Amino acid sequence: MQALILSTGLSSGSRSELLATEYGNALSSRGVELQFVSLKEYPLPPFDNGSPLLIPSYLPLHRLVSAADALVLASPVYNWGLSAELKRFIEIVGSTPPDDPIRGAFFDKIITFVCAAGLPHSYMAFAPLAMSMVLDFKCILNPYNVYVHNRHWEDGVLGDEATERIDQSAAVLAELMKCLSDRTYRSRWDI
Repeated sequence: MQALILSTGLSSGSRSELLATEYGNALSSRGVELQFVSLKEYPLPPFDNGSPLLIPSYLPLHRLVSAADALVLASPVYNWGLSAELKRFIEIVGSTPPDDPIRGAFFDKIITFVCAAGLPHSYMAFAPLAMSMVLDFKCILNPYNVYVHNRHWEDGVLGDEATERIDQSAAVLAELMKCLSDRTYRSRWDI
């Protein structure tokens, strides 16, 4: 079982990146093999649907997503929504590769959203993007997503409530990965 943990926070000292690291530790302790990627290392241009295959970061990111059984998508929350970087990543990597015109990298992945926010009010910020991934790519959504806001941090350290939530979410994701490891179906583009 392999999970790709993607950090989309680009700022120095990004809280979403810290959460991604914490989540990775919790998942790794359950025997899940991890690949950690920060979009700081894979700059992505604005998506224009012109030639995503020519973007230098496209192929390495596409390969990482394709190889993973599950994706942990860590994002800051801005203006009641997830980061533009995460959406750009999904738009670019989600483009259908030339060698398989009916199946993209995201199909059938188990996804978990890990969100860092300022206030507690945007806890559903991941919902529109999650529903898009479920409908477009037939992803399976971990029902235990993580939403951490300013009140979950104590002097720059993650508090017990958020740590417990991360641990619970990682336990559910590891179990989902195990339960779904013998799936026989492979989804493709359809309605």
